Amino acid sequence: MKQKLIYTLIFIISFISFSAQNAKAVMEINYEMKQISDSTNRKNAAVMEFTLFCNKEESVYYNKDAKNFYDALNKNTGNKKNWTISNTAGMPKFPKVRGSVHKIREKLSVSLPVAKDIYQFEEPELKWEVLQETKEIKGFKCQLAKTITDTHDTFYAWFARDIPIQDGPFRFKGLTGLILEVYNKNKTIEIYATDIKKSDAVMEPIDYGRAIELKSKGQFLKMRSHYLQDPTGFNNHNIQVTDQNGNDLNKKIDEKIKKINVFLD
Repeated sequence: MKQKLIYTLIFIISFISFSAQNAKAVMEINYEMKQISDSTNRKNAAVMEFTLFCNKEESVYYNKDAKNFYDALNKNTGNKKNWTISNTAGMPKFPKVRGSVHKIREKLSVSLPVAKDIYQFEEPELKWEVLQETKEIKGFKCQLAKTITDTHDTFYAWFARDIPIQDGPFRFKGLTGLILEVYNKNKTIEIYATDIKKSDAVMEPIDYGRAIELKSKGQFLKMRSHYLQDPTGFNNHNIQVTDQNGNDLNKKIDEKIKKINVFLD
């Protein structure tokens, strides 16, 4: 069964150049990500689902609920740059996960949220060190690789040479096989492939409508830092948040956000 899947994938990948011209995927890989946002409280881990559609030249990586939400939003609003919460009635539920990645050849465009806004910037390429360790994942022999990101976090990735496509979850790409697992040194971020299958889906990145394009990743990191320092006052949005009894919740929200010290970037 494993050999049949390998031969099928190699056959599919042999037609990748044609698929790339039509912006169609040849593979769909579903991933589960576990993230501990506050490293001092390892009991609280958020679990999120993402999907990678890819061919040799291009890929998109997003949460399907987010894609469905923004597709519906853009369809239902006449001017998608001016939508508000008030005109989302009847829409899919607002997604808990909004970030996404669009790769075309070596260019990697990342969209990440800060507060209510989405910021887009280009990620620098990762430099990998291939290690000797091997193990089997989903029936594929995988090899371990290591990288240190530009934000100084160490990540390890297991990639399958039997699937000769240089892609993977989020920004983790560029190895000589598909990445099936990724985790950081402290294991506050872990990403696992849960399903691998062929696909001919048309690859479309999420159209956020009013995403803010930045010239560099440094601008994004600075923006996020400002938000974490003063969450409720960010962008001068000093909105009073209260519970059902009228008690002020702003301080509690600020304290919770300020405890976030683990980021996937």
